[in-house]
Amino acid sequence: MKKTNYFYIDETGSISNNAPFFIHGCIKTDSPNVITDSLIKLKNDLTSSLYYENFKDSILKKGFHATANNMDIRTEFYKLLPLLDYRAYFVITKKDSPFFKQIMKQGDESDFFEFSLSKLLHDRIISNRDAKNIFYFETIQLTKRNLNTVLQSFFSKYPDYDIEFNIVGKEEENLAVVDYLNFIFDHIFTPDKLFPTMEGNFDRVAGKIAIIKILHTNTYLSRKKPLDFQINLKNIKDKY
Repeated sequence: MKKTNYFYIDETGSISNNAPFFIHGCIKTDSPNVITDSLIKLKNDLTSSLYYENFKDSILKKGFHATANNMDIRTEFYKLLPLLDYRAYFVITKKDSPFFKQIMKQGDESDFFEFSLSKLLHDRIISNRDAKNIFYFETIQLTKRNLNTVLQSFFSKYPDYDIEFNIVGKEEENLAVVDYLNFIFDHIFTPDKLFPTMEGNFDRVAGKIAIIKILHTNTYLSRKKPLDFQINLKNIKDKY
């Protein structure tokens, strides 16, 4: 039988507002139900704990969303994150770079979103040609073209591949993994936010990260690259 891969995609920063960067993150797994079950168990543990009693309604209503959860809940999630079965991929663009400004002269927000997405997913798609690949995207508002139109345009480039995509909200539990990983990068590239525990969180999940592409410096970080291009905090900061 054909193997099935599941991809979950989310972003942090923004293309059109004053955020200093835009980051596309993705995780790939062939066991999504195991991740979902782990996250549901964590949610049940938290909501049944007296320690989190005051946050029970918030957890049930908002789920796991890094910017909305308090620090204690984040800690519990980050403890779990290295234990889950996935590989992560990221594409990063600094918005005050000549690279970004030049591309935006040639298109709009939805065009750059599709461009960034192609850098994130193209290699993932062609390297899994013989598999069924199912993609989950968190809904996002884009100007000019809506997300569904952008995704139709992007995936139309792969007519001979077995691909399915879905646009979902935060009710999709597994998107929280990407959201929390993106939150680490949000801190790395916002120096006044970065604190030692977040650096530790990065170190603990670094082994799960397969590739980081920093588009504006044309840099490709990977666990298989020479030392100066491997995935660690120093290289990410230096190449950014």
